Amino acid sequence: MKYPIINPCKKLFLTLVMMASATMLHGQFLRTSYFMEGSHYSLQLNPALAPERGFVHLPGIGQTNGMMYSNSMGHNDVVEMIKNKARADFFTDQDFINNLKDVNHASVNVGTDLLNVGWWQGQAFWTLGFGVKADGYAVVPREWFNFMSDMKQRRGIDFSDYTRHIGNEKLGINVYSELSLGYSRPLLGDRLKVGGRVKGLFGMANMKLTVNEAVIKTRIEGLDPDFDWNNPDVEQLINSQGSASFDVDAELECSTDAVELLQGADGYIDDVEFKPTHIGFAGAGAGADLGVSYQVTPSLTLSAAINDVGFICWSKGFTKYAHSNTADMNFDTDDPSGMMYFADVTGEGKTLNLDLLRLELDEQKDKSRTTWLAPILVVGGEYKLMNDKLGFGLLYTNRFAPSRNENEFTMSVNYRPSRFVDLAVSYSPVMCSGKAFGVALKLGPLFVGSDYVFMGKNSKCSNVLVGLSIPLGWRTLPKEN
Repeated sequence: MKYPIINPCKKLFLTLVMMASATMLHGQFLRTSYFMEGSHYSLQLNPALAPERGFVHLPGIGQTNGMMYSNSMGHNDVVEMIKNKARADFFTDQDFINNLKDVNHASVNVGTDLLNVGWWQGQAFWTLGFGVKADGYAVVPREWFNFMSDMKQRRGIDFSDYTRHIGNEKLGINVYSELSLGYSRPLLGDRLKVGGRVKGLFGMANMKLTVNEAVIKTRIEGLDPDFDWNNPDVEQLINSQGSASFDVDAELECSTDAVELLQGADGYIDDVEFKPTHIGFAGAGAGADLGVSYQVTPSLTLSAAINDVGFICWSKGFTKYAHSNTADMNFDTDDPSGMMYFADVTGEGKTLNLDLLRLELDEQKDKSRTTWLAPILVVGGEYKLMNDKLGFGLLYTNRFAPSRNENEFTMSVNYRPSRFVDLAVSYSPVMCSGKAFGVALKLGPLFVGSDYVFMGKNSKCSNVLVGLSIPLGWRTLPKEN
């Protein structure tokens, strides 16, 4: 039996990142801005925190923001993984290996306002917005990198009795448009503020890949201890004796018209084609945000919110399912072409190896599906001094992401000398292992800020927000009796 050697295919996760870039996506929120009264960006985390003045966001200038986070891999590591050259060997670097956790997480959260308007009407503050958001995540156990290092042969592996069990790898992305209507108002003489947003959600793309288990085995006598499956010695492989196999349990769910899953001559998915002109709505749903703020004393204010509680139902006509089929992936040294195919597949050095997954479409399973947003819990407290010009804040956020809960505490100092100038500095100790300082500055309609100031090419998390808004009228205070 002859097995064709498949050319290296494009990375699915890179395609998902391209989708996010092509739709001009930017970030969702900035923790450092939460207690900045002169800024309206705190509305992103709590719809009760109405600013003193209305605003208009136009496409491209309203806000530009992006967030990347990993519990182990730095920015440079992720870039090298995405580039994934044919002879990629980032996983053999000892510093990279030492930084790995048993389970490695990475996420990207982005979003932009295509149009957003906020205005005061009496004592009520209204917002009307339309934007696009995207959430991407990856979960890669350490065992995947160990396997790739084994195949690169840097540790003297004995392939006469080799078995590697790998599993629980996940990749996913959710891209959708959001039409929102928000309302907030003060109560109890401004001591209590309540607010909420209702959202219509229009799904553009959702993809989820889960590798439940992969088992790679070799029982081959006669291979040199330094045998490299990425660049195999053909003569040595032909003269060896034994067998090899791989068995994979993986499944893919895909709901979009902007990505085509391409099948090779053998009927398995071997490439992914991105079609930017086909970006449209493939599903619909609804969501809501709720928030509250209460002034306990003239100096102390507590607040809380829950955001992004919602779902999207994806249409059957835009949904495809695929699963692994590796039933015949058993090879013997008596068939050199089969062994070369095994070498080509297992030696690719990819964290997402479509050749190894051997995904085939399952049209009988095609049906509509429902996905949920990643809710964000927010709890904060601020103590003010100097006639409210100086404030000390503590903020807790928990984003219930598909891969893991992303918890963060942010301590900030906020200084507001006038209505037109607002400055904040912050420190967030959890997500970036204690190496995260933030800063934000508002000068009139211009805002610049970051929760995680970029600390070098291998920072584990970083973000930035630059925004320019068109100001509207100030709030009119009620007349005293």
